[in-house]
Amino acid sequence: MKKALTLILAAALTASLFAGCGSSSSESAASSAAETASSAVSSAASQAETEPVSDHYPVTISTYNYAKEPVEVTFDKCPEKVICTNQTQTELLLYFGLDDHIAGMAYLDGTIREDLQAQYDALKAEGKELTVKGYPSKETVLALEPDFIFGWRSAFAEDQLGDVSEWHDLGVGTMILRCSNNTAEKCDLEAVLADIADIGKIFDIEDKTDAYIADTRALLDRVADKVATLEKPYTAIIVEPYDGTFYCWGSNTLTGALVEAAGAEYALPEGGDLSLEDIVKINPDVIIVDYMDDETLTPEESKANAIAAVMDEAVLAEVPAVANNRVMAVNLTDCYGGGVRMVPTVEAMFNFMYGE
Repeated sequence: MKKALTLILAAALTASLFAGCGSSSSESAASSAAETASSAVSSAASQAETEPVSDHYPVTISTYNYAKEPVEVTFDKCPEKVICTNQTQTELLLYFGLDDHIAGMAYLDGTIREDLQAQYDALKAEGKELTVKGYPSKETVLALEPDFIFGWRSAFAEDQLGDVSEWHDLGVGTMILRCSNNTAEKCDLEAVLADIADIGKIFDIEDKTDAYIADTRALLDRVADKVATLEKPYTAIIVEPYDGTFYCWGSNTLTGALVEAAGAEYALPEGGDLSLEDIVKINPDVIIVDYMDDETLTPEESKANAIAAVMDEAVLAEVPAVANNRVMAVNLTDCYGGGVRMVPTVEAMFNFMYGE
């Protein structure tokens, strides 16, 4: 607007100079030019007065560096060229309709959410899928001239994109999801909602993110109301099978915390490696098995294999979870790291356990 006013005023000044040349035709032309310029100045000034001026920016968020230390990052305007280092970040932006802000996306852990697939495919067709597995090189990202890198903590390792401070020195904002690689001191559903609130601030879409958070709070209230009617909630663990043994996520991880958010009493808060005999001793009412998609199998086959890893073990036959067929499979992408998959997972776990 300032530039436009400067040009218009310059035109008015030129017309005034022509008016001093003494020619009657020049005087007429100058008079007309001056009137046009004056009218343009008035119109521009009027437009400037009526145009809405956003007072949202600057906004500052508290995020992290690779060393898990808190850092503050300030955004002077809405980011226009965002690099999403992982599927989780890409899906989060797509969910909130921020497709046009994505300049590059990387590192798929599995299939894109079905409701977001068309949006992802459209960006892929534009050449914005930088990698399918692994992080893009620092040179690739630099060439895209991003103003914001939305990342997994591991993306900012020295042998990957480099620490966030390097990007801040270049004027590029960063944000690391709180629960990626257990970055925050406390990784739970509240940390996921805090990430979403930050995205609302950064992109000035707090109406959308506030509504999402309110809906999540309503879900948690429903869980609490149900659990309050029970004599005793189910005890549960979430495990990952490998080589005949199991890794149990602790309740201090987001994956374990989601089970608690779904209304279960977590049977092994500290987590750790488990043998079949250990599971017998824990004697959980519910066992949730996380799994990764096997590229040689259909998603349904991968899920069935995860359940079978528990249900087919004769040693576990008398464990309540197995005896009562309360073994559920959840894709790791749906219960790890954060993003918009976490809340549906909590609801699915709640419905599985309590039949809502």
